[in-house]
Amino acid sequence: MTYFYLTLGCLLLVATSLLLRNATKVQRLLSLATFVLALICFITVYGSIAGVFVATASGLLIGLLTAFILGKPTINI
Repeated sequence: MTYFYLTLGCLLLVATSLLLRNATKVQRLLSLATFVLALICFITVYGSIAGVFVATASGLLIGLLTAFILGKPTINI
């Protein structure tokens, strides 16, 4: 069951990052809701204090990786 919650939490964090790419108002609210669901998944595995730290740190890391992988390259001349 731990593996299921960790996988679900990571997938929800990826979905959160992907929803923020266009950043309309509905997508921002949906991104916040999926982040809270991912936070709940991590809290069930790690407990309340560690779950918040793990979810926040992994959310930032997955957001950074999503920006690097799916980001649009800019050319400055």
